[in-house]
Amino acid sequence: MSKKTLRLLPAGLAATSLLATMVLPVVAPASASPVENRLQTVVTALDYTSTGWRFLQVSPSTDVPQFAERHFDDSGWSTGQAGFGTTNGTCSWNNFTQVKTPWAVNTDILLRHWVHIPRDAQEVRIQGTVDNDARVYLNGQLLQAVQSGNCTAGAIDVVVPASALDCNNVLAIRGHDYGVASYLDVRVTYVKPTQA
Repeated sequence: MSKKTLRLLPAGLAATSLLATMVLPVVAPASASPVENRLQTVVTALDYTSTGWRFLQVSPSTDVPQFAERHFDDSGWSTGQAGFGTTNGTCSWNNFTQVKTPWAVNTDILLRHWVHIPRDAQEVRIQGTVDNDARVYLNGQLLQAVQSGNCTAGAIDVVVPASALDCNNVLAIRGHDYGVASYLDVRVTYVKPTQA
């Protein structure tokens, strides 16, 4: 609408016309799916420095068949709190605040933790840091092989495919250290849609 037209209209009508051209309601198309019409919330299912991890330290050459599988019996393993590592080293995580359970250098650490994920969860993500390498599994399926070198922050970062998920999931990780210092900690998050 031009300025000339607005001058010819009564003041109230001109203001209403101007507002109508500036503010238009946004209506979701009728074909939009219910998921698109929902708000989303990120939920932490398993956080950094979480407790209840079952772990076993082994030599790098030790094979522990099926340790990542759901049915594996880890009842003889120790229980500890993440992060796992040493308190000496060049990484900012190698300190008493971040390291809760010792992990000896030049060894591998096998970790297992059960994680509940609701059926409507979306974008389930595993994130974390390792010094040096890690193989990340969920319910026995290898999701990521990480070679982060010297404790690269966020080197573990994988979105879990829906085909690998169940309501009760076992997260398993094999960490490998090359010496000097070690560190490993992860978290699991998901997006939970909520009605608008």
